[in-house]
Amino acid sequence: LTRFSVGLAHTAGAYLRPCSALPCSAATSMIPPPSAARSASSVTAHGLRRTLATISAVAIGDWPSAVDNSLLRELVPDESGKPPQLSREVRGAHYVSVRPSVPAPAPRLVAYSSEVASSLGLSAETCESDEFLQFFAGKVPEAVPCWATSYGASFAGRYGGQRGDGRAISVGQVNGLEVQLKGAGTTPFSRRFDGRAVLRSSVREFLASEAMHHLGVPTTRALAVVASGDTVQRAWYDSQGRERVGLEPGAVGARVAPSFLRFGQFELFYQRDEPALLRALAVHALGRDFAHLRLQEPEAPLSRLLVLLFREVCERQARLVAEWLRVGYCQGNMNSDNSALCGVTLDYGPFGFLERFDPMHCPWVGGGAEYSFGRQPQAAAINLSILSEAWADLLRAVATEEGLTRAEADEAVQQTREGVSSVFVDAFHATHDEHNRRKLGLVSWDDDAAELWTSLFGLMATRSGPQGIDFTVFFRSLGDLTNDLPDGGDGLAAARAAATAAAAAAAGGGA
Repeated sequence: LTRFSVGLAHTAGAYLRPCSALPCSAATSMIPPPSAARSASSVTAHGLRRTLATISAVAIGDWPSAVDNSLLRELVPDESGKPPQLSREVRGAHYVSVRPSVPAPAPRLVAYSSEVASSLGLSAETCESDEFLQFFAGKVPEAVPCWATSYGASFAGRYGGQRGDGRAISVGQVNGLEVQLKGAGTTPFSRRFDGRAVLRSSVREFLASEAMHHLGVPTTRALAVVASGDTVQRAWYDSQGRERVGLEPGAVGARVAPSFLRFGQFELFYQRDEPALLRALAVHALGRDFAHLRLQEPEAPLSRLLVLLFREVCERQARLVAEWLRVGYCQGNMNSDNSALCGVTLDYGPFGFLERFDPMHCPWVGGGAEYSFGRQPQAAAINLSILSEAWADLLRAVATEEGLTRAEADEAVQQTREGVSSVFVDAFHATHDEHNRRKLGLVSWDDDAAELWTSLFGLMATRSGPQGIDFTVFFRSLGDLTNDLPDGGDGLAAARAAATAAAAAAAGGGA
């Protein structure tokens, strides 16, 4: 854990300072990044802020009255009467009421984020109380509604059926944030797995999601990790890299997000031909994650708002993936059920940060080239393309209700599909180019700069020495070297020379 934390700190320092702006020793002063006032405000995805002064204090005992569960009010529950922990296909519903069932014989608070707690109205005193410990160990009072949602999943464009919250149980929407317990026990979507989490992966997600936030990347946030006091059977690797089955300490991780709505939820209802559920989910998303669209166009019909919503989803995804490339993050498992509609990094499973630069690196053994670091933009575009099919079906139904002509309905569908082919592509390149400009310390981005970046990419990939170029150390070295560049002359030539020298430094002299 120490090694992992130090690595994240180095990554933060490398990417949050402008090239040649600060000495190496000043790296940690750049954490948190550009939005430095985060300690004084609650920040949701994409810069939406609420000052802590407007957030009501919440005690665990007051939790039932503090929640505002719009999801439960607006969406359809499962009313089959079947046992809530029974693994099964859930049809005709958005969610299932299910309570945490994790045994926690001796819970222990491992860590909590005071910043995230503050955004929920939870004080330090509350977070260190026994009430907090028991609640986030999964012993949630009966008065607190809990639920798990169903969703589908596409794997590189191939639909794979129902998935759902197999070990994540939501315990409320508080101050505009949904709170989930991960590893809280089985649900109908557990697919006969145990619904549990281990301490190793829970701490890993806590560290990574908080690091990503302070790197300026939209992400779910970690509230707390509670060790359950029992053990969970898991397969893991020994010191020789061989897979072994053993017992690990169990844990429950608490995480928050503006919402946990996923692409896969819309796919599921589209694939099952459940248009009423698809429409209700879209309207819920519009009011929850995209309410500003109604404010911007208060007279707009639903069809118009749905087009705007989808195009904004495309833009958010484009900017998110560009941020991943900026910091060397590889999600590893870019199925559509791991894509959040609100545009945050979701589900820290087989993720990784690049060490040796390798565009085809994928930290998941089942990921392959399709989910590799360098192909994340393409993977995101595929997920959006699949989502656009569900959206097109929804739009045609809404257009009929509104009395639009066939031509008007076709135009709405076309604007939706252009969200992938135009909005996503343009937003990704604009954001990625700007990140590259900043990394290289250039005043502007033009064709010469793009050519420089392309040649630098090739240099990093091919002249890497026996151990390869360290992705983070390279840009740190480049930032240090630009302090010594001569004034005047051919700036791009000097930058190429600096890049070559930085590559040598990052590869341990082997470039």
